[in-house]
Amino acid sequence: MALFKKNIWLIFYILMLFSTVLFCVIAYIKWDSVYLRYQNAQENIVEILANTTQSLFDTQERLMDILGTSITTEKHNFNNPEKISKYALPLLKNPAVTAFGVTRPDGNFVYGSTNEDPSKIINLLKYPASRLSFIEALQSHSMVFGRTYFSPETKSWVMPIRKTIRDSNDQPIVVLTVLLSPTLIFDNLIANIHHKKNLLIAIIRDSDLYPQYLSNDINTLEKAYLTPFTEKDRNNIYETIFHHYGLSSDELKRNEILVSFPHKHADGTHYLASLKFNNNYKIWTIVHTHMNTIIYDFLWVIFTYFLIYLTTGIGFFFLFRLIARADEKRKNDLIFQATHDSLTSLPNRSYLQQAISYWSYKNAPPFSLIYVDMDHFKNINDSFGHQFGDHVLVEISKRLKSICPQDSLIVRYGGDEFVILMNLCEHQALLIFSFQLIELLSKPYNINELNFNISASVGIALYPNHGESLDMLLRSADIALSKSKMIKNSVHIFADTMQDGFLNNIKMEQALRKAITNNELSMVYQPQVNSEGILYGVEALVRWHNPSLGHIPPSHFIPLAETFGLMPHIGRFILETACTQMHELHTTLKHTFHVSINISVRQLMDTDFYTHLINTIERTHIDTLALTLEVTENLFIEDINLILPLLEKIRALGIQISMDDFGTGYSSLSMLKKLPIDEVKIDKSFVDDIVEDLTSQKMVQNIIAIGQNFEMQIIAEGVESIEQKELLHAFGCNKFQGYYFAKPLSKESLLTFIQSQKTSL
Repeated sequence: MALFKKNIWLIFYILMLFSTVLFCVIAYIKWDSVYLRYQNAQENIVEILANTTQSLFDTQERLMDILGTSITTEKHNFNNPEKISKYALPLLKNPAVTAFGVTRPDGNFVYGSTNEDPSKIINLLKYPASRLSFIEALQSHSMVFGRTYFSPETKSWVMPIRKTIRDSNDQPIVVLTVLLSPTLIFDNLIANIHHKKNLLIAIIRDSDLYPQYLSNDINTLEKAYLTPFTEKDRNNIYETIFHHYGLSSDELKRNEILVSFPHKHADGTHYLASLKFNNNYKIWTIVHTHMNTIIYDFLWVIFTYFLIYLTTGIGFFFLFRLIARADEKRKNDLIFQATHDSLTSLPNRSYLQQAISYWSYKNAPPFSLIYVDMDHFKNINDSFGHQFGDHVLVEISKRLKSICPQDSLIVRYGGDEFVILMNLCEHQALLIFSFQLIELLSKPYNINELNFNISASVGIALYPNHGESLDMLLRSADIALSKSKMIKNSVHIFADTMQDGFLNNIKMEQALRKAITNNELSMVYQPQVNSEGILYGVEALVRWHNPSLGHIPPSHFIPLAETFGLMPHIGRFILETACTQMHELHTTLKHTFHVSINISVRQLMDTDFYTHLINTIERTHIDTLALTLEVTENLFIEDINLILPLLEKIRALGIQISMDDFGTGYSSLSMLKKLPIDEVKIDKSFVDDIVEDLTSQKMVQNIIAIGQNFEMQIIAEGVESIEQKELLHAFGCNKFQGYYFAKPLSKESLLTFIQSQKTSL
C-alpha cells in the first residue's frame, strides 16, 4: 500500500495492463466469434448448394431418362429432328437450359436445338472441351458432367450434362446432352445469400479439377474456367484437412463430410474455405471467404471496443495525471515549505545545507559567500509590530533578487540575515558589488505610507580560501560581518587576522555579559561648563574594568555590546546608576544641575524603554528638568518615523533631548525643524582641528548658526585648549566640555570638583 501511495502511476500501469489483457481476451473471443460466424455461414451455404445441386441434377437426370426413353421408343425418331424437337420442347422452356442435343455414339449430332442442320454441329469427340466427358458418358450408366466451356453456338458459357441411352443389350444408342447455364442455375441459388459479394463459390469436377461453376466476375470467367486447380493446391488442401480433422481424402469423399479450414491459395491469398464432396456426381462444392473480409469485419467490430478501451484508457490517464499532479504538487509544496522561507519564498537554511554540495565539491570552482545583516531592523518590529517588519523583509528579498546575478543563490538565513552564494570572487569586484548592495538595501522602505530607513552590514568569505565546508565559510563570513557591524553600513572580506580579533571579541562578550552582575561597570561624569567656566551640567559615561582583561575603553566594548545585543541591559544600568548618583549629589549639594545620559539605538527601540524611564525617575526621585537624554544624529536619520512619537512623549515629561555628534551624519534642515531637540553637540572631530583648519571652522560656524536659528543650545565637546575654547566662544558657542576643563570624574571626585568651584545653576 505504501508503494501505491509512493507512485500513483504504478496503479495506473497495473490497471492499464489489466485492461489491455482484458481487451486482448475480448478481442480473441470476438475473433473466434466472427470467424465462427463466417464459418457457420459458409457451411450453411455449402449445405444448401450441395443439397440443391443434388436435387437439381437428380431432376435433370430423370428428365433426361424420360426424354431418352421417348426418343428411343421408335427408331425412326433418331433421324427425325422435328420429332426430337417436339420431345425436347418442354426441356428447352427451362431458362437454365441453353441448348439440347442428341448424338450418336460416334459423336455426330442427330439433333441440335441451336442448329437446324445437325451435320454442321461439331463432333463432340473431336471438340477438346467435350471429348473426355463424352467418352465418360459412353462408359457410365449415370448422368455425367462435362467441362464448363464457352459454346460458339450459344455464345455463352455452358455446363454440359450427358446421359447415354442404352438398348436392352446395354449398348449405347444415343447420348443426350443438355447445356445448362451455370450462371443462371447457381446465381439464382445464391441470390439471397447475405454478403455474397464477399464469397467465392465454386463447383469443381473431381476428375480433372476443372471448375463447373465459379462466382467470379464475368470478365474473369474465361481464365477461371480454362484453368483447372493444380494437383499441388489439392494436395495442400488435403494436408490442411488432415491436419485439422485427421481425415484422409478417401474418407472425406466416401462420407461426404463438410469441413472448414484456412487456406492459402497459390497466388498467396488467404481464405476461409468450406467444402463438401458429392459422391454421386463426383463434384466438390466449395465456398471461400477472403480472410481480409473476415479481418475487416473483425476490425470493424473490435474498433468499437478499441475506442471504448482507448477512451477509457485516456480518461484514466488524465484522471491519474490529475491525481499525480495534485500529489506531486502537494509533495513539492511540502518540500518547498521545508526548504523555503514562507514569507519571502527565498531558500532557507535547510535548503542551503542541501544545495552546498552543488557548490562545494572536489575541484569545484571558487565562489564567495556573502553574509548580509540588516542594521536596526529589530527596531521596526519592536515599534510597529512584525507585520511592518514582514513587509520590509519581503521588499529586501525583492531588492536582493534584482541585484544578484541569475546563477547566484539567495538564502534567508534567519530573521534579518541573508546569505548569498555567487561566482564572483575577485576582491575589488566583490567590494564594488557589496557597496552597491548596501546602497540598494539602505534606500527607504515605504510601507503603508510610512518610510523606514535601515542599513546593511556585509561579511564575505571565499571558497576554498576561507573554508571548504559550509560551517567554516559561514563562520568566516560571520567574523567578517561582526567587524562590519561595529561600524555599521559597511563590508569586510574575511582575513586570517580577524580570527584572533573574533576570538577576543567572543571572550570579551562572555566577560561583558557577566560585567553587570560582577559589579565591573562603573559611572564617571565629565563636567560641562559655560563661557565663564562655571559648571552647567555633566555627561554620564560608563567605564568597564575587568580583573583579567583590565580597563577596556568604551570605544571598544560599546560597539561590541551593540553587536551582541547587550546594550539595552548596559543602558538600563547607566540610566539607573546615573539617576541614582546624581540625585544623591543634588541632595548633598542642595541644588541641581543637568546630567546628560547617552541612549543607544537598541535601548531607545526597546518596547519597555519608556516604562523603564518613568519607573527609574520615580524610584530615584530625580528632577526631570535636570535630565537630558543624548541620542546620535544617525539615529534620527535611520529611524525618525519610529522615534519621533517617543521623543515627544519624553520631552513632555520635561526631559531635554540633545543631538550628539551633530554634523557627522546627514541631517537636513527640514528634519531638524520637526525634531523635538533642545541641544546640539558639536562633535570632537570638528573641534580637534578648529584652530588650524578653515574647513572645520566653517563647519562649526554653520552648526552653531543652524542651532541658533532653531533656538537650540550649543555645546562643544572635546575642548582641550584655551585657543579652541576662545575660538568656539567667538563663533557663538557658550557651553563646553573637554579635558581643558575637567576629565571624566567619579561621583566622589565630581563632588569635590563642584565644591571647589563657585557654581551657577
